[in-house]
Amino acid sequence: MASFARQLACLLVAATLAASSMAGERVAAQRPEADRNENLTGWLLVAAPRMRDPRFSRAVIFLAHHDDKGAFGLIVNRLISVRPAAKLLGDILGEDAPDGNGGDEREIRIHYGGPVQPTHWNFIHSNDYTGSGTIVVTPKVSLTRNQEILRALANGKGPAKGFLAIGYAGWGPGQLEGEIKRKSWITVGPDDGIIFDNDMETKWQRAMDKRGVEL
Repeated sequence: MASFARQLACLLVAATLAASSMAGERVAAQRPEADRNENLTGWLLVAAPRMRDPRFSRAVIFLAHHDDKGAFGLIVNRLISVRPAAKLLGDILGEDAPDGNGGDEREIRIHYGGPVQPTHWNFIHSNDYTGSGTIVVTPKVSLTRNQEILRALANGKGPAKGFLAIGYAGWGPGQLEGEIKRKSWITVGPDDGIIFDNDMETKWQRAMDKRGVEL
């Protein structure tokens, strides 16, 4: 648990740097009229090769929510560690592992979800699980914030695919649209394969190839 706490402490430093940087970016230019009604919820944001912010260099972000009030997303290609589900239950909730070994055999990926609120976690997963607090984002991808999903995983149940993301990426009204207009991000349609598979090294390139961008 000490190691996990140290990881959270490192992410807290990143969040502090993020707050000042994002505040400066909130003076983004007015969105063009054509972009006002475009909702990118469920899409992927792929960091353009010209991305200057090192926190998002070669990042692939799943946009869990987007509207005229802002956007919220999780980075899907920044792995922190892999832990047995029962151990993760103890690390986050301080609970003992369940009886039996079903939960101990399942390993869960822990990702760096973004620089905002590094003590805040979300579990992004396939739609074969629905519990309290589950939000269905696309026909294949859901998001759950309730701790019951951790207990289900520790008991050998829960969704077939998914990972826990610590922290998130967030944008205020018009901010993301301004960054897309400045070509900091490339938008790619929903792709649960890129979201859930464990090939971190190729996710960015595969997402770029999907869009057909010339590097």
